[in-house]
Amino acid sequence: MPGKVFRYIVIITLITAMSFGYGYLKTFLSIKEPNKNTNFNNIESNVSQISDVKLNPGAKLIYTSHYVKCDDKIIQEEIIGDDLSGCTRDELKELKKEWEIVSFAPDEVSLIRVINDVCDNHYYIGIQDGYVALFQGIPGIKAILVEKTDIIADTLREDDRLILEKGLTIKDQEEFLKIREGLAK
Repeated sequence: MPGKVFRYIVIITLITAMSFGYGYLKTFLSIKEPNKNTNFNNIESNVSQISDVKLNPGAKLIYTSHYVKCDDKIIQEEIIGDDLSGCTRDELKELKKEWEIVSFAPDEVSLIRVINDVCDNHYYIGIQDGYVALFQGIPGIKAILVEKTDIIADTLREDDRLILEKGLTIKDQEEFLKIREGLAK
């Protein structure tokens, strides 16, 4: 009995090995070399003959402004008007010269521009002409005066005044109102 089991195991192993070998050889022999007469230039000319994709009415434009100095990306979306409906990629590129087209599809276009500046989403509290003031921008990089308060900087505690001289970065104007209220006390 043990001799028959061994014989069956050997036969099954040989059949399995031959099956794998047959499949391998069949795959190996079916691989063909590419046709040497294939003309790749002809393929390029066929691609260029495809009609230009045009924007559908109601397509979405996605504008991304990347501000280098603060590394923020502001994304805005809009639905195209009748003036852009039917535009091709090249026509849109001509109309939106300051933007680079990232992707172009009939229902959605993605555009990007890089701005070497700070976006308008940054605020800080500082001192202007001896008074506490709110600025738009980043301390030391960009400062646009938004509001000058009636709080005199010399009346503040020493550590508060030193912080404001360097510029205290805040999230938004609401945070400014809270800090302003605390400084006025």
